[in-house]
Amino acid sequence: MKKFFNTELFLVILSGILMALPWYERIPSYSIFFGLVPMFMAYDRLQEKGVGYWKTIRLIYLGFFVWNALATWWLCNATVVGAIAAFFANSLLMTLVFSVFHFVRKYAGKTVGAFAFITLWLAWEKFFHYTEISWPWLTLGNALGNHPMVIQWYEYTGVLGGSLWILVVNFFIISQVTAWKEKIYGRIAWFFLDVLLFFTIPFVISLYIYFNYEEKPNPVNVVVVQPNIDPYNEKFSGLTYEQQLDIMVNIASEYTDSLTDYVVCPESAIDTRIWENMMVKNPSILQIKKFVDEHPRVKWITGLISHKRYLPGEPISPTARKFMDAPFYYDNFNSAVQIDTSMKLPIYHKSKLVIGVEMTPYPKFFKFLEKFSIDLGGVTGNFGTQPTRGVFRSPDNRFGVGPIICYESVYGKYVSDYIKNGANLLFVITNDGWWGNTPGYHQHLSFSRIRAIEMRRSIARSANTGISALINQRGDLVDTLGWWKRGAIKGTINANDKVTYYANHGDYIGNISAFLALLSLAVAISKYLRKDKSIG
Repeated sequence: MKKFFNTELFLVILSGILMALPWYERIPSYSIFFGLVPMFMAYDRLQEKGVGYWKTIRLIYLGFFVWNALATWWLCNATVVGAIAAFFANSLLMTLVFSVFHFVRKYAGKTVGAFAFITLWLAWEKFFHYTEISWPWLTLGNALGNHPMVIQWYEYTGVLGGSLWILVVNFFIISQVTAWKEKIYGRIAWFFLDVLLFFTIPFVISLYIYFNYEEKPNPVNVVVVQPNIDPYNEKFSGLTYEQQLDIMVNIASEYTDSLTDYVVCPESAIDTRIWENMMVKNPSILQIKKFVDEHPRVKWITGLISHKRYLPGEPISPTARKFMDAPFYYDNFNSAVQIDTSMKLPIYHKSKLVIGVEMTPYPKFFKFLEKFSIDLGGVTGNFGTQPTRGVFRSPDNRFGVGPIICYESVYGKYVSDYIKNGANLLFVITNDGWWGNTPGYHQHLSFSRIRAIEMRRSIARSANTGISALINQRGDLVDTLGWWKRGAIKGTINANDKVTYYANHGDYIGNISAFLALLSLAVAISKYLRKDKSIG
């Protein structure tokens, strides 16, 4: 028995390792297509031996935990407690999906069980993109972000299409292994053909799209600034706000010319705690306005920390707080602003917030947890959000920029709302320095490449440090500025007004999967009740 469990232990750990490998940039992602196979081999062995539910589920949980920990261990650089909580919680949710699959397979059979697992997993991934307790970093389709040549059809399916592809190939391989084990040699050939077809056909379609996709010329000249300010030792203590802004203005001055359309600076680049009703008088805004007056073609887009004061009688948000002993409430925002010669100062508030740092989920019910928020830069507690995706229009109305702030770039359907609101360019502003020189910032960059394909939008990505980049509409990295380098990228990208099928229809694969998963579960429940009644 000990030897038996050692075999199962090895298989689930191997599965966790294979599933984690694609989240490392320099390692091929293709282990994701067979990463679940050892876990299901372990599961089948446990079922054959009659091992109980709880022992089985504990072992499966271990496999998912290995995947989570190896793929996202770098979170510990920002918060050890938060990282460990994320490992345990995400592994638990994955195991819950597996538990429902176990029930369906037990009462409805292997074929319905396999169908249920695929649809349940896709429904869960979709659900995990929409809840406030959300961590969709390990969505299966994200594993292919560094391989844009093979995922061009994401413009039709979104990232869940990649998850579906990965799951189907995994299950055909699992079926092939089962057929081999049961010595059903005729099925082995059929399942091998299925694996070949279901892996190769999407691959070939993507290559065809990739090599035939041509961007419509609509040039935009951008300067992407990477100030490389240490978030731990300089950003909020070592350098003054004036010194930090001087660094960015000096870099921009070196690269900007008479043809530059946009200067892009990172998340929270301006950190003077700006009251939104007084922005036009803020010294940092005025310094940038001076730069823009000297370069009147330029639109300067930057991150900032802003505050909004609610007037007496005005409805306040669930995240608002009282200002000391004064009779008014206010909200903190992680924001982006556009500064141009018009000085209209359109502002956008980040609305996909990081749990435990920028928000407490469901603040109407859990506001008391706000005091436990992690302090990363002097502003603690819940940040405010806004209900719509704001788009920054150029004064001549030629360009519309979707200002995506950091974590928001993980969410495909969320980003599609910028497109629906008229964005023909996407700018991602972020600060990936919290994680150190780890796989974290490489993973974050790969998600921007996926968004470029899904939306067919060129992306300018400004990271405080990490990787700043220009990304074309095929998801290719046109130019990059790497880790711990101060400087800028100067280049030309194309605006695009075409709206993709995915941007129009969102995560329909998740919706269909949820319906089919419920049907599978209903079949299993029906058979369970009939069996229970017959026993009675």
